[in-house]
Amino acid sequence: MPKSSRSGYTRRQSQWIALAAAFLVIGINLVRVHLFPDPRVSSQASKQYWAQVPISTSRGGIFDRNGIPLALSVPAESFFIDPLYWNPSNAVMLRGLLDQKELLRFQKPLQGRFVWVRRKVDQSLAQTYLARDIPGLFSIRESARVYPHGHLGAHVLGFCDLDDNGLAGIERAWNNVLFSPQQTRLLARDAKGKLLDIVGNSSDENYVGAGNIYLSIDSRIQQILEENLTVGVQEASAAWGAAVCLNPNDGSILGLASYPTFNPNDRGSFSNQEALRNNVVARVYEPGSTFKPLVMGLAMEEGLVSGSDRFSCSGSVRIADHIIRDVKKGGHGVEDPKKILVNSCNVGMALIGVRFHVFRFYQGLRSLGFGQRTGIDLAGEEAGLMQPPERWLGVVPANVAIGQGVGVTPIQLVSAIAAIANGGHLLKPYVVREVRDDKGNVIYRGKRTPKSAVFSPGIASYLRDSMREVVKTGTGKEADTPLEEVAGKTGTAQVASGGTYTKGRYVASFVGFWPYKKPRYVLLVVIGEPKGGRFYGGELAAPVFKNIVEAISLLPRVGKD
Repeated sequence: MPKSSRSGYTRRQSQWIALAAAFLVIGINLVRVHLFPDPRVSSQASKQYWAQVPISTSRGGIFDRNGIPLALSVPAESFFIDPLYWNPSNAVMLRGLLDQKELLRFQKPLQGRFVWVRRKVDQSLAQTYLARDIPGLFSIRESARVYPHGHLGAHVLGFCDLDDNGLAGIERAWNNVLFSPQQTRLLARDAKGKLLDIVGNSSDENYVGAGNIYLSIDSRIQQILEENLTVGVQEASAAWGAAVCLNPNDGSILGLASYPTFNPNDRGSFSNQEALRNNVVARVYEPGSTFKPLVMGLAMEEGLVSGSDRFSCSGSVRIADHIIRDVKKGGHGVEDPKKILVNSCNVGMALIGVRFHVFRFYQGLRSLGFGQRTGIDLAGEEAGLMQPPERWLGVVPANVAIGQGVGVTPIQLVSAIAAIANGGHLLKPYVVREVRDDKGNVIYRGKRTPKSAVFSPGIASYLRDSMREVVKTGTGKEADTPLEEVAGKTGTAQVASGGTYTKGRYVASFVGFWPYKKPRYVLLVVIGEPKGGRFYGGELAAPVFKNIVEAISLLPRVGKD
């Protein structure tokens, strides 16, 4: 081969080799990029073409015992901005969605790739802003918690935060049943940054759907309690109030009202801590004379008192270094145990209180549920206050016998009185009647749960008769009604502050049940710290009790209830 030909062949061979090597390098790099990508590059690409958006999933509903919805989740739009596509000059287009102060934030450059603008906007308002097609503003469908009846049952239901986590009431106590884990959605972007479609989601693989809760609450009774309690508290110019109605035969709560109240739809009302407090489970107060039937029952069970015993009341009695006085100057004269309750006699009850061995007295009150939580299925329950028996010295047993020196919650007291109504059994109160899964299957059912047998049937019957007489001829006459045979007990207690009683501060209450021979309802009404000169339970709480009883008695029966 001529020299020039060999030289040309060698050049072409070298060119082919160089070209092949170049393709080989390119191929190797392509393989490396696809199989072993630079995490910085892939992260940037992912952010450029995909958006991962947090969303709250739908929460289970809450219904009353008759299926009336009390808390629901409804579709809503949540707006957010991708700062990569956001022009601060467009902030003016967000007026109406945000207030002026909030708008200032979006009139400046934003950092990151995701900024919430406003969460859970109702559909009508959302459509206005969706129609504007504002560059860089996107929306995602979420669910919003709504309470169709406003403040009705607010302290039972509670409320949620923006991410649908329960913060109070049933919403908090049963959060794990009502709520599913928060999810994220992966959305695709087009060349202009517009979110196109949901292409995937991340969630708990074991999630099978939120449960629906059916309460023992009857919304009709709930409304009656709330309306009458509000009137009673406001007419008395009182600071607070509580009312609770339960079925003494199974412990189910039929209605529970607390004043002041709030609207769980209005987040602005959540700053009022007094309104958020559920007085029925979280307010500790001295029960006064509503405690007397329970102490009388314990004394009879201990064999310290019988129906034939007689006590002399001259208007006052010295116990240790203290004098206990009766409201009636000059006293009630000679009384049997029933008359002591009918007259709400402090002297007679004090004489009975000092008959107890202090440890047995303390244990008896513990068996009635005092000094401990009832275990009701609501958040925020307090245990009350009861000193240990080694501190029950001097006048303490006499004071406790008249409902002083011991702190109770309304739910504790109404549960204990229910033991008189049902023949002697202390039952655990409950609010949740059923839980159903997303397919309608019942996965939990509330039931009658006895905690202890505190009174024999005979003693319970004696106490019922005595409390009936309180309403007919005693301090509770303002609670009497021709519509029902009511039994009950008045209560008036001073408010202690710093270890001493404050002049002019009282708690008025009335607790009772009906029909008194075979009770189906137990009701407690408490009016805290009234002003204006009236403060007795018989004149403030008893009329409210009566109005509630009459309104309930006129309700049509629903189904088996």
